[in-house]
Amino acid sequence: MDQKKVGLAREYLYHKLNQNINMLASLQAGISEVIIAEEKGCLFCTNQSIWQLAADDEQTALRLYERIPREAAMLEVQEAAQFDLIAQRFQPRCVETYYNAWYAGERFALPDIGAKVRVMTEEDADELAKYYHLPGPSAGNFEETRAYILERIPTGTVVGAFLDGRLAGFVGTHDEGSIGMLTVVPEFRRRGFATYLEKLAIARALECGHIPFGQIARDNHASIALQKSLGMTISDELVCWMDK
Repeated sequence: MDQKKVGLAREYLYHKLNQNINMLASLQAGISEVIIAEEKGCLFCTNQSIWQLAADDEQTALRLYERIPREAAMLEVQEAAQFDLIAQRFQPRCVETYYNAWYAGERFALPDIGAKVRVMTEEDADELAKYYHLPGPSAGNFEETRAYILERIPTGTVVGAFLDGRLAGFVGTHDEGSIGMLTVVPEFRRRGFATYLEKLAIARALECGHIPFGQIARDNHASIALQKSLGMTISDELVCWMDK
């Protein structure tokens, strides 16, 4: 990758660190290609399928947008003032907005809640799909949820917690590197599993030298409270996902 582009992209994104931590994290994890980086914005292609656009103004945003191929199916836009402008051109089926949350603290010991943890395998996909609520236009579709889980399992980032041999919950990462998929099986809720699994995901990210970050729907107050309780910084600004 062109290191000059990478340097310019980092410099631009650091000006609004909390808002742009998602793009900085994917860049640090080595899963983003910097397509354009300049004084007023940058454009990434992440994991070969997700486009991420950050720009200071509408003119720059539109110019960067023109570099996105027509067949692109997923786009993330960083500036709220540009959401509608870009959506008019991208024509997504689904538009969702999220806060960024990220962890900049020290490593920590995981609490002992009596659970056994293991990396999930393909044999677990059906059970995970019963409980996971996939966001976006595929929400509520079991087969598409199962297919997404099967895509994520080979990354080795989907882990489950088991109590007495039964699945209590799981967590993983999404395509662009964010911590997500956090799910606690109903009968195991209010027993500390959400906190444990989120801490586990943060710890695993830190071990890999990555920036632990996630994204929270603006009305998910329980998740916002959880992230804050773990010392994560929540952005004041929203970012926008568009999915065809």
